[in-house]
Order: sequence, then structure tokens, then C-alpha cells
Amino acid sequence: MTEKQPYSATPATGHRMRPSRVLRTIAAGGVARVLKLNTYDAKVAEIFAQARPDALWLCQEHTSAGIAAIEHQIRAAKIYDVDTLVRVARGSYSDYIRPLEADATGLIVPHVMGAADARAVRDMTKFAPLGRRAVDGGNNDGMFTRVGFLDYLETANRERFVCHQIEDPEALEEIEAIAEIDGVDALFFGPGDYSVRLGIPGQIQAPEIVKVRERVAEVARRHGKIAATVAGKANVKDYVAMGYNLLSVGADVVALATYADDMLSAFEGL
Repeated sequence: MTEKQPYSATPATGHRMRPSRVLRTIAAGGVARVLKLNTYDAKVAEIFAQARPDALWLCQEHTSAGIAAIEHQIRAAKIYDVDTLVRVARGSYSDYIRPLEADATGLIVPHVMGAADARAVRDMTKFAPLGRRAVDGGNNDGMFTRVGFLDYLETANRERFVCHQIEDPEALEEIEAIAEIDGVDALFFGPGDYSVRLGIPGQIQAPEIVKVRERVAEVARRHGKIAATVAGKANVKDYVAMGYNLLSVGADVVALATYADDMLSAFEGL
């Protein structure tokens, strides 16, 4: 398939891939709201999805979640028309593709180190003519072959997106080149790892980190990409003013730990 042979979005069947809630929110000028899960229980995913965020952030980079557990979380979110973003392990081609074929709406790819790395990610996650992703269509995302073949290819490229995490100074040096790549959908600033790389671990509001945060948002928006990062309740408005239009706030483990500590505090002093 080349640019001279474009895919047709005309469905050959009555079945279509689920459109992205995040992309719909952003296209309307809104800010996509994301809740993060470190656990991989489908009931927790459903509880969070009932709050009606735009997406749940699921994780395979820092958790023991397997693809079967991720697939159940994706199903739980879809009940409420909530997207799922899966932060993948930086492993084989299949580590990128399996979440998409389980019908995750987006991927978060950690530690993209430069333009060459970003192009390699693009090639694995986008169908031609943008990339070189191999085709199956017999999984959840293609409704088990019910979605027409050409419609599947075109819709997957348009309604699924990949966030390239900027977490290292090497990536910042090439951020313009990364943002220029067709098929790089979002730049996702990771302040935690960046602070470690700068030798100021955890100081995510240090002037050096603030400067990078502003730079990532500015470059992303100027190139028509999604600007994404993590935020707390206190700085959501500031980050939106900075240009960010996808923000992840909170996490299930924080909520559970805070709740447990708060409940047991009732016994203090007895």
C-alpha cells in the first residue's frame, strides 16, 4: 500500500471500530481527563470508568499485568465509553501490538530517546502508508473480522493514537524532529524520570523541570500534536494554560493507600 493507493473509510460491513473518546474531546477543544491504574483488576477499572473520565491509563511497564488482565480492563472501560491508554513494556513488536488488538485506544511508550526511536515506534504501531504495522483484524479491535478490511486499516490509523514519552534530556534535544514525524500523535512529558536524570529526583516543580514542561507543551501544540503529562488537582488549570490538553490525575494505589491509612488513624491514641 502506498500513498497512491489510499485506504477507503467506506465500511464493507455494518460494523465499525469504536471511535476514541479522547480524540473526540480534544477535537472539540476540550482537555482529556485520565485516571491511572497500577492495579490490574477489571473491577477497579470499572469503578474508575464509572466516574466518566475520558480514559484510563493502564500499565505494563511497571506492573506485572499480563495481556489477559489488560484485555479485561479494556472491556470494563468500554462499557462506559471510556478509552484506555496502555503504557507498554519496551520489548518486542508484539508488546506494542497486543494492547491495540485488545482494543486499547492508545499506547504510552516510555523513554522515547530521539527521532529514530520515534520513527521505529511509529512503524510498529501504524499501518501503511504511515508505518509498517502487520495486519490481523481477527481480534477485539476489528470485532473479530466483522470490521471491513480497508475500513479497519484506515480507522485504526485515525482513531488509535500513540503517546511518545519525553523523559530524558536526549529526547528533549530532538523534540522538534520527533514532533515533525507523521504518525507521532502525542508528546507525553514524564517529570519524575526527567528529574532523576537531572540529578534532582522528585523535584518536579524545580525551575529546570518547569522549563522542560513548558517546552514539551509548546512544541507539541505548535506541531498539531497532543500535549500530555501528569498533574495534581492543584495544578490542572496551570497546565491547561500552558497548553496541555491531556492530563492524567490521580492513581488507584494512591487512593487505596490514603483510604487505608485514614481508616486506621481512627485507632490512634487508644
